[in-house]
Amino acid sequence: MKRSKNSRLYVPTPKLRVRATRKLRATEEDESFISDNISGHDNTDNIPEYNDTEYISNFRGNTGEAESSSEMTNEEFKQQLPEYNMDINDNYQPSSDIDTTDTTEEILMKNIDDSHRSLLDIVEEDEEDDSMNNSDVLEEESSNFEGFDSEYGPYFPNFTSTMIFIWITKHMISTSAYEDLAKILTHPEYRKEDITKNIRQIRKWRDRLPLVKVRKHDVPLSMQRTPSTYASTKKAFTISPLTHLERILKNPLIMPKMYFGPGIVANEKREFWHGELWQDSLLFGESKIRTTNEEFYKAGEFLIFREQSSTFMCRVRSVVNDEMDNNTLKLKVDMLLKHEKLPNCRPNDNRHTRGNNMELWLVEGEAKLVNPSNVVQRIIVWLCDMPEPDEYDFYIKEIVYSFDSRWKYRDIASRHRLPYENITIMQSRQNLPILKVFLDIYVDDFGTYRNVYHSLGGVYLQIGNMPSTLRKQLKNHFLIGFVPFGANFNDFIKPIVQDIKSLENGRVMQTLYGDAWVIGGIGCVTADLPQGNDLAAVKRHGANHGCRTCNVSNDQYTDPNYNYIKNARFQQQTNERIAEIESQHLRMDQDRLATKYGLIKPGPLNDLKWDQHLQTPQDAYHSMAGKARTLLEATFNIFNTNGENDFLEYWKRIEKPSHWSRMPNPLRHRQSFMFSDVLRLAMLMPFILQRFLESHHIKTDALNNWHKNSGIRRNLVASKLCACWAIEAKALKLAFSITMTENTYQELQETLKKEREMLIQIFPDTFTNLPNLHVNMHLLQHARNFATLVNTAVGVKEMVHRIFKTMVPHMNRKEIELDLTRRYNTIQALRHFIDGWTDPRFNTRPNALPKLIADPNIYTILTAWYATENFNTINSQEFEDKQDDDNITICCHNSNFIDISLNSRWSAKKVNDRGLSKKLDYKHPFFQDISVSYREHFNSKEAILNRKLEFYNSISYTVLKDGQDPIRLKIHIGDIVELPEESEGIAYAKVKSIFRHQANNGQYYAFFFFDWFQATNIMDSVLECPFYNIQKPEESRWFQIFPITFIDRNPCVFFIHNCGNTCNTEHDEGNRSYILNRYYYNAV
Repeated sequence: MKRSKNSRLYVPTPKLRVRATRKLRATEEDESFISDNISGHDNTDNIPEYNDTEYISNFRGNTGEAESSSEMTNEEFKQQLPEYNMDINDNYQPSSDIDTTDTTEEILMKNIDDSHRSLLDIVEEDEEDDSMNNSDVLEEESSNFEGFDSEYGPYFPNFTSTMIFIWITKHMISTSAYEDLAKILTHPEYRKEDITKNIRQIRKWRDRLPLVKVRKHDVPLSMQRTPSTYASTKKAFTISPLTHLERILKNPLIMPKMYFGPGIVANEKREFWHGELWQDSLLFGESKIRTTNEEFYKAGEFLIFREQSSTFMCRVRSVVNDEMDNNTLKLKVDMLLKHEKLPNCRPNDNRHTRGNNMELWLVEGEAKLVNPSNVVQRIIVWLCDMPEPDEYDFYIKEIVYSFDSRWKYRDIASRHRLPYENITIMQSRQNLPILKVFLDIYVDDFGTYRNVYHSLGGVYLQIGNMPSTLRKQLKNHFLIGFVPFGANFNDFIKPIVQDIKSLENGRVMQTLYGDAWVIGGIGCVTADLPQGNDLAAVKRHGANHGCRTCNVSNDQYTDPNYNYIKNARFQQQTNERIAEIESQHLRMDQDRLATKYGLIKPGPLNDLKWDQHLQTPQDAYHSMAGKARTLLEATFNIFNTNGENDFLEYWKRIEKPSHWSRMPNPLRHRQSFMFSDVLRLAMLMPFILQRFLESHHIKTDALNNWHKNSGIRRNLVASKLCACWAIEAKALKLAFSITMTENTYQELQETLKKEREMLIQIFPDTFTNLPNLHVNMHLLQHARNFATLVNTAVGVKEMVHRIFKTMVPHMNRKEIELDLTRRYNTIQALRHFIDGWTDPRFNTRPNALPKLIADPNIYTILTAWYATENFNTINSQEFEDKQDDDNITICCHNSNFIDISLNSRWSAKKVNDRGLSKKLDYKHPFFQDISVSYREHFNSKEAILNRKLEFYNSISYTVLKDGQDPIRLKIHIGDIVELPEESEGIAYAKVKSIFRHQANNGQYYAFFFFDWFQATNIMDSVLECPFYNIQKPEESRWFQIFPITFIDRNPCVFFIHNCGNTCNTEHDEGNRSYILNRYYYNAV
């Protein structure tokens, strides 16, 4: 890595330091506590997070194998155990020179998610090895223990322990539930005389909470979808969006972070207000602007403006905030062209002769920003698809647009009308501040029970005015209600539609800052592909015309020449076609026209002020992940037996991020893969295939078909398939980017085009006219409308279903929709209280509920619960005094790094096995690095007095940043991070170790020890990923020890070892080559 060796002055922003190359003397090398043969990749601590069932079965299976290999008596067994300070039967404490953390079993146990496991089961597993001395006996009574000397002995020490054990056994109490109970019972404010013995009395306290109003109405049930014992109607329960909005606008943790204002034109687009829909809509953005001379310009006007000594004509779309020009308010306009400036205009057409110089052409997709001070005058222009005015200066019959990199023309009637043409805004008569609210409604069905088909339709609300950091939190997905089993969404949603219509007209609401005039409407409705078509009143994808965005026929879904822009579905066109269908007297004629146009009867949502074709975007999560699953299936189907076996071998070996949960066998269990599993596997597929795939791994029939139909030679098939997966992985990475720029939009469009061509070339029978592949054509426009595709993807939203599914076993199941709604109501009431919301019934009485989350004794009860977790409350001084597993407080020289916790301390043996030492050697570069770190980053020039170090598996801490939500980080050994570097800008490093050291001031600080990656400037031609070399253990030209302040965000980078012939079951330590996985991202 090219880095300057000159010394540099310390600057406040952390920068990586480069030290001069220095060779160790022979004596120093002998005394070195860093081994030269440390593996470049060590998976010992990167043990994946096993799910409970898999881990228990594996753990017991391994135990059984160990026992069957060697049988011994109890005495022989005892003789092989290490000596302890107490008898083996006591509840012993290990002697000081024994560290019991150095076992694989204990490390695994710490990584298990015990939140839903019985506490008794875990205790039994810990003692399973001791009790199973005979391979044929699972359990038996034992007298080999020292009993308790109490009236409940020898089994239990006292009455409390006895009854708690019985209670845990009887009710199968989980570990997390018991830990929460223990924290309550040991809290200083706990009083046993306050215990209410009757739980029914506790449940009655729910009625005192500020519960929101839950309404009910009857909905008819479909007799074809329900058992014959069901009634013809059922009660549906709903919570009004207006009720949610009133609570949100008075919530002190949410309201200050919400955005109410004009659309923003930004370089990096992340939020809804960066998208074109917000910018253009009167319901969310701004439509008029006042100039310095008191002149008003508004959306829909036609203007002449001056720019660089030339004049141009335009149509005003909206008023936006130009973030790239000091947040200046500007006019967003569409350009108007005269015939002499038309692109791609043929000499033999009549455009240059018709119109007597009165005809203009509207340019689509090339919006510009105009400073109001540059406007010269207004003009009157007639759009020929609208009623003709009495007087006008110009008229427009055609639109100029770009398709497939060529300029084309279409009739003015084939356009998406702007919101100002259909929407009028009512102004407040009380001169109140105006707040415009963006409603994001999500609709999806989920199975309620495990073994019985009984689906509910979950309908949820999000407020698009919240930043994405808040919207991705599960507690900010607000329940509207559940569509009962057998009921229709259109019948269920009717009262909600009336509420939204009321909001469109405007209403006075109380907010955190006083009364305001609140206006809003539907910004987008998200659902999976079939349900989204239902909401847009379009037939599903199996119909002749089953796309809700364009009029494509099902035999042209993947036709690259199909003009989806010219043949888009336009709202005014759809309304005319629906009116034509409804005007037919015969049902046969209605069905014929419905099939011809691909339309169904519109629902109540059609009465709202929205464009169902623009505001029901195809969900990128389902379409992209579904496409990847189809490619996965097609790939596995061409493997022969050798291909399947080798794939599994390399899939098990390849590196995986430490925070990923363990994936099941992708060959045997791929049908049960969740979309998140598919997306994660897609990140690895190009690298797995490149490692092993050759033509002899593929079925002969598939090779022959490729050669015959596509002309792909046998020796090129493997590289072609690797390239296909590389393009697929790149498309997924781009589609799920949390921020997008203009360059990202262009790269996404080009990659999706390449993906479509490659998939059809390699698997034509599978992907030709696949609806998910057709969606590619519309994803770019969806991204522009809503800033990113992540904003309308349902990956996080589907996790809300899991919350309610976990509630089902605790319900009486008689009226499941009401039970779930009531529980949600209770949770939200507590959530708003803890957020600091003020109950208007008792607004003068203080309440201690918001203080609970700042209580260091019990705050984890709330932060570990989705409904109340909030890192904003970790600002209190108590959390800066977090302790590690030695009861030692870990500090940081930067006050923005708090709540520091070191986890899983290493034993002396483990430290030595890693080539490290718990004692500093002043002759070694390790000592020099930590000295430089104290001098440069702590401004401490004193000699280091304390030579003792302690090493750990991971570290957790919280980072506070101005204007942002606090970030909770957990860094593991083996994680790869990106860091600011003085010469390269961004450098990559692997966390080799995490340790703490006591400074001369007596405080303990945590540090990272890095292994650096060096760029080679070589790119893999197939994967399009760069190669790096990780530094060798003996290399000492770079500083490797840095304080934790150098990592202030969660790692989002991943490297894969560039395996060669010398790598077998383990990586060759001499091979220092790695590949940067450019396709890695956070799937959900």
